[in-house]
Amino acid sequence: MDKSLLETLLDVLNQAQIKPVEGFKLKQWRITLAQSQRINIGVKNNNPGSVYTPPSYSNREGGEVFLIWEDDKCSKARVQNVFEREDYWLKQLSLWRLTAYNDHHEMLIPVPEKLPQVQIANKDISNLFTGDNRQIFEHQQKIIFDRPEIALTNASLLASWTRNLIYTSTGIAADFPESRYAVSWSFDSQISQGFAERRFPTLDEWKHLWEESVSRYSLLQNKSQPITKDTVVILAPQVVDQMIEQFIIPNFKGENVLENQSRFETQDFHKEQLFFDEKLSLEIDPLRPEKWTSYILTSEGIPATTTLLVDKGRLLTPYLNTKDGKRWRAHPTALPLGSGGIIINHKSSTNWSQKINEIQDGVLVLSVLGLHTQNHVAGSYSLAAPSCLRIEKGILTGRTDVRISGNMWRIMKSKDTTYAFSEHDNHPYIITTTRPENL
Repeated sequence: MDKSLLETLLDVLNQAQIKPVEGFKLKQWRITLAQSQRINIGVKNNNPGSVYTPPSYSNREGGEVFLIWEDDKCSKARVQNVFEREDYWLKQLSLWRLTAYNDHHEMLIPVPEKLPQVQIANKDISNLFTGDNRQIFEHQQKIIFDRPEIALTNASLLASWTRNLIYTSTGIAADFPESRYAVSWSFDSQISQGFAERRFPTLDEWKHLWEESVSRYSLLQNKSQPITKDTVVILAPQVVDQMIEQFIIPNFKGENVLENQSRFETQDFHKEQLFFDEKLSLEIDPLRPEKWTSYILTSEGIPATTTLLVDKGRLLTPYLNTKDGKRWRAHPTALPLGSGGIIINHKSSTNWSQKINEIQDGVLVLSVLGLHTQNHVAGSYSLAAPSCLRIEKGILTGRTDVRISGNMWRIMKSKDTTYAFSEHDNHPYIITTTRPENL
């Protein structure tokens, strides 16, 4: 019977700790593997299962090995299950040794710690891969049949079930499953909406997201009044998500702070500088059940924990992996799995359904163009926003196209910025005093 990839690697690495490879024995190692099943389906230009979005199933196994040799050099390599002769991995081991590098900060394999209880695997997703895969196709059919008649609709649906394996020479032996489900759709490339968690959406969640996207698409067909000098800008949660990806994620990355490639310097955190509004905090919390960005432990073997990046406007810490934590002389922190992993909290936040009724003259920005080209350190942006909805006396009235200019750091520092939350979105609506321009 053929050995599994994990068994093969364990044999090869344990042998390398006894018998030298290219003159050196292996001192420590880490194996991170994922055995993943995925189903992908979609809709392209109103059609399911076309040559552009055919239903597909994949079953893959692969990951990474990290090695520390007795001369303190390191090796890192991607691995996948291959059907080769036994000496294949011995040859790979020699290549890994020949490409070893010096990095004393990276020379760290964590020891076992108590793992948190985090629900990241949903049995309903598992059932998709054991025979009953109707639900993902039912969601595809809902999109096709319920779409606005005049809209050119595209959609993507993904389900995955993964077995994660993290083993180290220091005694970590983690073996746990995780699930993911994501569905997104767009109408005429103007309105987009979606859901991404470790479970299926509930009927109420689906109904809310679908009806909101259809309603906004319908409103975009109506031309509204141009903006005025008193018009306030409201960034929709989807745009806030992009802003976090462009500005927050890179500037709070430990490596960037240490390498002077961040808006912040190391002493800003050590002195807990007041940089944001005193009512604002930024947090990474991977312990929330069934959230897309939750996890049990990192690929390096660090257990999940919550981390406050900003508290009451003051900088506390960047996020740190094991290498950056060693350089920072601190324990590794929680890591954000994308922009959804950054949680914005504000003590004076309000409810969006109530807040919109108070807006007399506003423009809701649903998407922007070219955000990825803006300087992430400076935080400034000037962007065309071709899909916006006008708000007049608390009511969404129709489409208007604007250009927005501003600075993300000033927005998050200003006491005039308002944060309004909807229970169906990961991020808040941000109401700013930034002045837009008509396009």
